[in-house]
Amino acid sequence: MARRPTSAEQLAELIEGIDIAMLTTVGPEGWLVSRPLSTQQASFDGERIWFFTEADSPKIGEIKRKKKVNVAYASKDANTYISVAGEARINRDRAKIESLWSDAMKAFFPKGVNDPNLVLLEVEVRSAEYWTGPRTGVGKLLSFLVARVTKKEELMGENRILDLRSGARRALKPPSDKSSRGRSKASAKKAAAGVLTRSKAKPASRSRTVH
Repeated sequence: MARRPTSAEQLAELIEGIDIAMLTTVGPEGWLVSRPLSTQQASFDGERIWFFTEADSPKIGEIKRKKKVNVAYASKDANTYISVAGEARINRDRAKIESLWSDAMKAFFPKGVNDPNLVLLEVEVRSAEYWTGPRTGVGKLLSFLVARVTKKEELMGENRILDLRSGARRALKPPSDKSSRGRSKASAKKAAAGVLTRSKAKPASRSRTVH
């Protein structure tokens, strides 16, 4: 029996080959701010995503104030879209910087790997949500037509949530999914019925000690 991939392995496969991500932080006045960054380390290790940046950049100040961030990936060719939630921090480990450095980064950081203003932005991944669909134009069209005829939205593609904190191997359907709502309502009704059943039961008799 084939082993089911973990959430971390699923996410690694999804973001592989997508270089540019949109990093979203919370600005000084509470507004969300996004900017494109190139992801370092091609293979996701299941815990962290890395970016090179300048220590004096505005996003560093934003992260110091509020470390919760979002990283969004999109691949039109693969018809794959990923939203990653996590916590960011600054990493100045020179050994780590050198291990992730490549000559291609000189286009963005002309002073090279020894630039004292060069730091790593480390994003510890908490959860991710992804959307995937048929890759070809014909496949997209057919999926759209079949979904319209059968009224089954899931035929347009897959939308799942990955929890990377628990090491779970099962991707969950998002709250917006109709089938998830149906199961949630059924579970709620079942739980309510259980409460009603228990409330109708006679309380256990208590013994009294007469002094």
